[in-house]
Amino acid sequence: MYNLGVWYEKGANGLPGDAVQARSWYERSAAARDPMGMARFGEFLLAGRGGPVERSLGLVNATEAATLGSDLAAIRLGESFKRGDDGLPKDPARARYWLKKVVGGECEIQQVDDAAKAYAAKLLGELDAEEHLREHFRELNNA
Repeated sequence: MYNLGVWYEKGANGLPGDAVQARSWYERSAAARDPMGMARFGEFLLAGRGGPVERSLGLVNATEAATLGSDLAAIRLGESFKRGDDGLPKDPARARYWLKKVVGGECEIQQVDDAAKAYAAKLLGELDAEEHLREHFRELNNA
């Protein structure tokens, strides 16, 4: 089911590129508890690809997929918590938690390429720099 979603998403293996069909196959894959399908279905829901934006269900799928080890879903949650996107609050600690899993190689399900992992590392570096600045200003205010 997941592979059919990928093939429709990319227009591969003789299938036309069709976001509606891709979303449908990712949904079936997610319903079967496939973490890769859950991650992609969550992405489609959060972005409104192949249908309407459905943030709540998208976050449920992304969170379940990340918990099951999907690096794709972990990056999405890390980015969303870092920026306060997708209806989530800006939460550097939660962002750091998910991004560290990707950067540290803790995710068992590898869906992203090296460029996406580098992006996760960049986001984590930005969080660390922001934390360093906060600590610096706290020290200045307490001096």
